[in-house]
Formats: sequence, C-alpha cells, structure tokens
Amino acid sequence: MALNVMSADSHMDLIYLPPDTFTSRMASTWRERVPHVVEREGRKMWVSGDAVLGPWGFYGPGVTGGRRGRILADAGFASGKQTRPSNPVERREDQDRDGVQAEVIYGIIGISRGLFTHSGIADHETLAAVYRAYNDYIADFNGTQPGRFFGLGCLPNHHARAAADELRHCAELGLRGAVFVPWGSALPVWHEMWEPMWSTAEETGLVVSFHVFEGGAATVGYAVQGVQNAASSGAWTVVAPLQMDEICASVILSGVCERHPKLTLVLGESGIGWLPYMLERLDDTYEERLADDLGLKLPPSAYFKRQMYATFQKDFHGVRAMAEIAPDNVMWGSDYPHRDGTWPFSQKAIEEQFRGVDPAIQRKMLWENARRLYRIA
Repeated sequence: MALNVMSADSHMDLIYLPPDTFTSRMASTWRERVPHVVEREGRKMWVSGDAVLGPWGFYGPGVTGGRRGRILADAGFASGKQTRPSNPVERREDQDRDGVQAEVIYGIIGISRGLFTHSGIADHETLAAVYRAYNDYIADFNGTQPGRFFGLGCLPNHHARAAADELRHCAELGLRGAVFVPWGSALPVWHEMWEPMWSTAEETGLVVSFHVFEGGAATVGYAVQGVQNAASSGAWTVVAPLQMDEICASVILSGVCERHPKLTLVLGESGIGWLPYMLERLDDTYEERLADDLGLKLPPSAYFKRQMYATFQKDFHGVRAMAEIAPDNVMWGSDYPHRDGTWPFSQKAIEEQFRGVDPAIQRKMLWENARRLYRIA
C-alpha cells in the first residue's frame, strides 16, 4: 500500500496570486501602494507604487531553463496564463497527480525585495498591510480544500510588536503557523527585541518558519549588473539551503528555545545533510568555549531535537543520517511548483530517497512529523 505523503514545503508565489488579491482586501487609502497587476511592455507585472514586484502568471527563461525547467514549462508554468497553484481545484489535481495528500504552503516571502526585480516593498507599514491582506487570502484559500491546504501566514520583520500582532491575527484566522524573514530584519534573531514575537508564538501554538531565498547574494557573487553568469547563479542555488545554519545556531545559542520551551521552529527548504555536522559542532563549541558564558541547561542539540524541524526535497545521505540522529525532526516537501522541487515526479523521488529505510522512519518523515507539528488530525 502506498504511503501517505504530506509536503511540508510547497509554495504560493506572488506570480500566481489572483490579480485582485490585495485590491479586494486593502483599504483604498493605500492607493497606488496596493499591489496590483499592470501591463508593461507586453507582459503583466505586479507593481506597488514605483516598485515593480515581479511578473504575474509566468516565470521567465532564467527560472524555467534546464531539465526541471522544461518539465514545468511543459506543464504550462511559463505560458503567461498559468495560475494553477492559486486555483484550488487545479492545485488539488496537481497534488493528486503527484501522490501528495496535503501541503504546508509558504507564501509571498520575496515581496520585500521583488521577485527577480530587486525592487520590493520597502515601506514597513505598507508591507505589514500587504502581509495582513495575504494572510486573509491564504486563510480563505485553506478553507477551499479542508484537510488538504495548510497555508502559512507572513510576518512583518521591522518590529517585534508588529510581528506579534500579526501572529495573533494568524491564530484568529485558524492558520497553523507563519513565516518570518530574518534577513533584512530590524535586528538579528538572537536579539532580545524579538521576545514578544517568540512569546506570542509560544502562547498561540503557531509554528514560526524560516525559509531560504531571502538571504540575498552568495559571497561568491550572485549578480553583476548587466551580466548573466550561470555558474554564479548556480552556485547561489547550490548553497542557498546553507543559509539556515546561522539561524539554527543563533536561536539555540541565544537561549530562545530555552526561554520558550513550547516554541516550535522550522528551517524551510534547508535540506538536512548538513545538520548532523551542525548539531555535533554546536555541542562541541558550546562545551569547549561557550558554556561558562551562556549557561544553557541542555546541550544545544537537545533544543533542536525538542523544538526545531527541517524540510528537504532530495537528500539521500541526509535521510539516513537524520534517521539515526533525529528522525522526529525531519519533514519531506515537494517544493511545488518550484524548479528546485520534485513535482510531478515526487513518488519517484521518494522511492529513490527512502530506498531501504525503515518504513517507520519513512512514515515519520513523509507524514507523521508534519501532522504532529501542525496539529493536523
């Protein structure tokens, strides 16, 4: 019998949202700052004031290239008309085709920078209002397919009180968690200013997730104006999941997990193969150099095992290592509808990744861990 499968990392990009997502949910007083779709040089684009946020309805050649890109292009994701991810019926059809029974859906995490445009929403109040509108939208979307879609909210990162207020709103909407973008935030995640956010997350029971992409350029150099370099952009793609190492270490060593023992955190699309080394190094560094200064009650790895989770798409060796070290803290995700994912061949990818792995471990990573974390019956 086929295993139940839940994707703990899927997406609802700005590209695919209905054009009236924000205009129908934000007050007219926001005027041109409300994200809306206009035609620019024959293409439809999302704009907010003077900022061009990204395309509507299509990915460009740089995203749809390569073997994976051709698969998505053949499915219509480069057509300029493709909105399957935001159509509840069509999205469910895509998941049925992929053998996925439910999804945790990450939202518009790139809107503060702009999607491929580097021209995002910079004004804090506007961004907070846009996130509020999106959170209302995704709550409605979740309700179209009960038990199938579990879209996460988005949190403002300019102040802890704003993030805490939006977390409460997400809880009122019935969302199971929300995404916080630490890169470009007012202060680093280890700073005490964020205490109201952590306290509210713990109080409401909502999961706080981080996700790759917003970390910016790789140190090898991702972009040079006017120059396209596949090796450089490819290097960024390869190392992007490793952006999560600093987040993992910061929240543990700063005592966030110790002060908030019921708080749960997710490293979204982080991969897992690097985690065994990271956990070992955390413990060793703490014991040898930091214990006197930090005074944590538990080894750092114990906080990870108690409160943190990581998602992956394809990570053959990571599956086996984490099966031994922390099998309850790992969740598979398809990354639908992104090029870095496994849709529409997730069943093949799962079979390859889990070949020879204890079925009990498979059930944990493919289904049980995500459902326990997000309190899904």
